[in-house]
Amino acid sequence: MTETIQQLKEDIAILQEKLQKLEEPQRTKSPAEEAFKRVYYRYPDKLDVEHGCWDIFEKGYNTSKEDCKVEEPKPMDDVIDRLLEKYKSQKLWNMLRNELGYSIDCCDEIVDLVERWLPKEQSAEGSQNTFAIDATEGFNHCLNKIKGTLR
Repeated sequence: MTETIQQLKEDIAILQEKLQKLEEPQRTKSPAEEAFKRVYYRYPDKLDVEHGCWDIFEKGYNTSKEDCKVEEPKPMDDVIDRLLEKYKSQKLWNMLRNELGYSIDCCDEIVDLVERWLPKEQSAEGSQNTFAIDATEGFNHCLNKIKGTLR
């Protein structure tokens, strides 16, 4: 009986080692493997490796990561930053806050009031007149532009 118990303990130890080896790759996935899973909803398997799919994916992933490491600022970044600042300064909320010094709560209340004051979007549903459809789309587009400049 003690021999059987000893044999079972050895078998359990061997199975635990095998389980640990099987679980370890699942715990330590490379960033490329995680990216592969995000794209294909599974981790790369033996067939991917045999057919060269994994190698191609991994090289592409690593190359893209190296390209992203460029820290030299691009000339367009300054232009974009300036345009963003200019665009922010044209928003009603920012103008109330920065130019007139209103409190955040007050700015929110004023902008909410203006949003409620603006007319509702129109509908050209059922109309077959292209002028009416275009005019309605233009009105709604303009209204959405105005609403976009509030906050």
